[in-house]
Amino acid sequence: MGVMWFAIAQATMPASIAAPLASHTPHTPSRSHAGASAAPQGHETQTIRRQIENARAERAALLAREKQQGAEMQARVKAQHDAEAQAQRDAARATELSAATVDATARLQRTEQDTADLDSRIAALHTEQDTLRHALAQEVAAMTPLLPVVERLSLYPADTLLAVPLPADRAVTGLLVMRGLMTRIAQQAQQIHDRRTRLTQLDTELAQQKGRMAQLLAQQESQRDSVNRSAHAALEAQKQSNAAVRSATQQVEDAARRASSVQDAISRIEEVERTAQANLERAAQEAERAHRTQEAEATRARARALAAGPGPGVNTTRPGGAGAPVPGNIVTGWGQSTESGPASGVTYAPPSRATVRAPCSGRVDFAGPFRSYGQMMILNCGQHYRFVLAGIGDMAVAPGQQIVKGAPVGQMPAWSGTQARPTLFVQLRRGGSTVNPAPYL
Repeated sequence: MGVMWFAIAQATMPASIAAPLASHTPHTPSRSHAGASAAPQGHETQTIRRQIENARAERAALLAREKQQGAEMQARVKAQHDAEAQAQRDAARATELSAATVDATARLQRTEQDTADLDSRIAALHTEQDTLRHALAQEVAAMTPLLPVVERLSLYPADTLLAVPLPADRAVTGLLVMRGLMTRIAQQAQQIHDRRTRLTQLDTELAQQKGRMAQLLAQQESQRDSVNRSAHAALEAQKQSNAAVRSATQQVEDAARRASSVQDAISRIEEVERTAQANLERAAQEAERAHRTQEAEATRARARALAAGPGPGVNTTRPGGAGAPVPGNIVTGWGQSTESGPASGVTYAPPSRATVRAPCSGRVDFAGPFRSYGQMMILNCGQHYRFVLAGIGDMAVAPGQQIVKGAPVGQMPAWSGTQARPTLFVQLRRGGSTVNPAPYL
């Protein structure tokens, strides 16, 4: 019975303990030595039992630790998946809120354009008024010396014409001169009358246009308040994103802030994305080696999504599309000669506090002050296309935020006409190269 128990113990104990005991294979003692070996054999059996119990305890502790580590790993993976799912929900919420502002922002931009056009019309009417008044004053000044002669001629025509006896030919010449003078005076009088009539019409039209302007300004402020509230709601949704998303966003933003130029900023952002993509690929390979198939597939899907970008890229604008990012006129076109060489983008001169709209759907990589560009935004359109908008007054988006084409991203600075007019610089880049943005606006 003792031999059988020992064999079973050897089979169940760890090899590290079983090996040293191989040389102590028990045998049936002879009767003559039974009394002498009974005590040592009992002590040896107790030692073996303790070693077996310790080995079993160590094995149980090892299994418990492995189980705990497995549970912790599952908890971390679940937390990561939950964070990613929450990030997707946050992004979808921000995108939904952004999309809800597109129509209202388009209406606001049309109102801003109408207001700018009406303001130009009113300015033109004032200019015409000033010109007419100046011409009227000159004509009145030119006629003033002739008025006494005209008045005397109208009262005493015979005495005026025949005050001094003249030869017949000279008298006829004098009459012809007087006739021409009267014709000229009549023409000037008619011009003065016409200009005064036009001034009256201008006064009436200006009063109407100013009334229309007051209506447009009230409508514009109402629409602007509504759009700003919606943009603020989208911004707040972005700020509530989880820590994992904020960490990735912060890496991209920090890389851009360290850049010395817009081109350097784009290069640094793409380097951060390439590093993140490589890390995801390594994580997928490690998951595959550990036979965690679902985790590997999910990680590879994130890597593919990162490589594709957060948006659909850019497409040629169709009729009825979002149009220019701001109302106003283009002051510098793509490729136009400037002091620093051919223009690498398009520069707009928008009205005061004009709303700036997103030129594509995608994710905000950077939003804030940058070097001499003022408030600048880098919008990742996907497919390695990025729009750069510089010169914004008040930013309405945050880094990492998902927005749709035509959604509000900020406002231009206020402008009264007494200082330099604010401008919006719009540049489109694909990787390290600039692209003419005009076909996509």
